[in-house]
Amino acid sequence: MKVSVLIPAYNSEKEIYTCIRSLLEQTYHDFEVIAVDDGSTDRTGSRLDFYAKIHPELITVIHQENRGVSAARNAALKAAKGEFILFLDSDDWMKRRTLETLVAAQARYQADVVICGNVYEGRITTRRHVRRVQIPHKRTLMKMLMKDRQVCNYAWGKLIRRSLFDGLQFWEGRVFEDVQLIPQILLRAEKTVIVPDTLVHYNTHRPNSLTYSLRPDILKDMLDAFQDQARCIVAYDPSLTRQARVMLARVRLVIGGALALHGRFDDPLLDQILPFSEPSPSTEFLVHRNLY
Repeated sequence: MKVSVLIPAYNSEKEIYTCIRSLLEQTYHDFEVIAVDDGSTDRTGSRLDFYAKIHPELITVIHQENRGVSAARNAALKAAKGEFILFLDSDDWMKRRTLETLVAAQARYQADVVICGNVYEGRITTRRHVRRVQIPHKRTLMKMLMKDRQVCNYAWGKLIRRSLFDGLQFWEGRVFEDVQLIPQILLRAEKTVIVPDTLVHYNTHRPNSLTYSLRPDILKDMLDAFQDQARCIVAYDPSLTRQARVMLARVRLVIGGALALHGRFDDPLLDQILPFSEPSPSTEFLVHRNLY
């Protein structure tokens, strides 16, 4: 088994068909699908069971109590048999040649991670991709990740060697788990290739999408995740401290705007994000170098 496509699903009965259909139409066939129904209260679980009954050789469904997307991804990782992992959210879909393109790039460059471009389907449709194939040095890759453009913080859109997850998992009970884990994965990889193809369509229309609305209850997780990412990156290369500080200033500005939008002017989180600039010295992150 070459690729395991892992799908965490929660209350996605209206979107799951488009997601599964995009996998059934793939031009590459050496893959499995592991979908985790994370305690859905609609017909997501029954629909996944129906697809698995029709395609038992391809689709495996895991049912669990609602524990969040991180726990669903961790459960899928444990069950995965493929040499490579590809995450796909239940309301997203892939172009027909996605797996073929990613696997071909992996074989050609002997890469541990292959990253493709993506299309954000929301109020405004945007594309994020590079103009040509790139094999960046890890330092350059971390700079790209902190900008969150051509290399996004999300787990999806990346073909990842399964062994890179050994000893790691998504943190459970919290959100922005991708932000915390992805830099660790990319730093473990010997070679990462970025292809210019826009292959994954990410749906931001759903009201419960994190991209759709930064709710006050998730903002602390957001700050913690990006601070953890900054520590990880600076522990790898202290010369990236300035870029990490700029990233955190940007994140604090976003969080402050979200709190203001919701009228949360007395939220204790404001004490952690103000001022939006980073006044502390560059040694702020160096004390954490031995954490990774």
